[in-house]
Amino acid sequence: MTYLLAISIGPVQDFIAAARRTADLYAGSQILQDLSKHAAHFLHSKGAELIFPADPYADGANKLLAGVSADPKQLAEDTRSEVQKRLELIWKETIGELSGAYQGRIEHERAKEQLGRFLEFYAAWVPLGDYPQARQQVERLLAGRKALRDFAPTQQNDAGVPKSPLDPSRSAVIDPRQWAEANVKLEDGSYRPLRIKPTEHLDAISLLKRIYGVIKSKKVVDTRTMARRTHNPEAQPDERYGEDEDKTPEPQPYFAILVADGDRMGELISRQDDPEAHRRLSTTLDDFARKAREIVARHNGFMVYSGGDDVLAFLPLNRAVECAKALSEEFRNRVKGTLSAGVALVHYREPLSISLQNARDAEKAAKNGGRNALAVALHTRGGAPIEVVQRWDALDWDELLEAYRSRQVTRGLAHELRDLVLEWQDDMRADYLQLEAKRVLARKEARGLKIPDPTSDTPSYRRELLSFVERLIIARFLSGIQEEAHAGKSA
Repeated sequence: MTYLLAISIGPVQDFIAAARRTADLYAGSQILQDLSKHAAHFLHSKGAELIFPADPYADGANKLLAGVSADPKQLAEDTRSEVQKRLELIWKETIGELSGAYQGRIEHERAKEQLGRFLEFYAAWVPLGDYPQARQQVERLLAGRKALRDFAPTQQNDAGVPKSPLDPSRSAVIDPRQWAEANVKLEDGSYRPLRIKPTEHLDAISLLKRIYGVIKSKKVVDTRTMARRTHNPEAQPDERYGEDEDKTPEPQPYFAILVADGDRMGELISRQDDPEAHRRLSTTLDDFARKAREIVARHNGFMVYSGGDDVLAFLPLNRAVECAKALSEEFRNRVKGTLSAGVALVHYREPLSISLQNARDAEKAAKNGGRNALAVALHTRGGAPIEVVQRWDALDWDELLEAYRSRQVTRGLAHELRDLVLEWQDDMRADYLQLEAKRVLARKEARGLKIPDPTSDTPSYRRELLSFVERLIIARFLSGIQEEAHAGKSA
């Protein structure tokens, strides 16, 4: 008998996002992709007919679907065992890059326990008859199995041992006070420090990500470098490695985090009425993921994760919207579906976990706004967040960006308009509000900027004008205008 076997490998979002540095974040995504790819390889080697991903060499598919003739329970157990072995091998090879002295400073028994309990591996299977019906059934079973969480007690022998700051469910496997000088040797013969702070009581998984990320650091673009790329597209991490704690101010210290995801992918998959059609969709999504990496690189960005319809990338401020639009168009043309994206404009010194959550919240806002949309959220240090959601066919950023780039708009204009709107009373006339706004534009020598016309009552017009002001505030950041230069212009 042939079965349809579904496997899910995790953790995904929490594992990737538990990072203090860009290299940690990149390491999490790469390790997860490695484990998922290894699972696909193993299934393929055992005669399974892969459906999703169709290609065992594809990146990013942490959820696998395959037709199998062997005992599905045994095959699932064997796959889990192989993925666990692969994780332990990655640990061994990564830790092996440390000097013997530092290898000896790791609590290996506790690390082994944590590695053994890290994976979230779930499987479900059904007889493969009618494909659409079998796929829906196996998806429901897999979702039900994932909802039944295992809560086996963990024996870490950790009485009195500090918890990991990146995952408080696990205890530290190192004493960070002994790791101040720890480094690893790269392929080119140079050494890179791990930069473990005296308070970073890292668990095994966090330590793995830190060392793995430093080993791959030549491929990683940190947040400060990304902020600098707004004005210097060729800026490279090597120019400032180790400077993250200095006090040198940046003319424009913000950068963009983009999170994108396909809309209604479950419905799209459900329309595939046989395994071959599902394989073709899988191949199409793999092609999009590869093209997405090219698009991000073309916009001077850094791709953290690209798998199927998911994208996580860092971008310079002045290329973020353009890149998001290019990804949406590529997805529409290649996959024949729509994409929703969130772009968070954040300070490079802000904790990475917070900035990532801001970007994911923006992507959710795009989904909640009707999908097929872009949400841009500005998070300044000390200021209230501002968020604008628009459908792709209704984006109106170009005019505002050009107004800033051509110096038609001063820095203080948007804030003066916002004060005007907030002070205006609902019992006052909407057309007078527009005239007053135009007077502000004239005084600021921004007559070329078009103020929305009042088309309804005053409260509605105030909301419309406030939305315009919020777009104007965000556009100043998206334009990439240097703070120093623009402050001088405003004065």
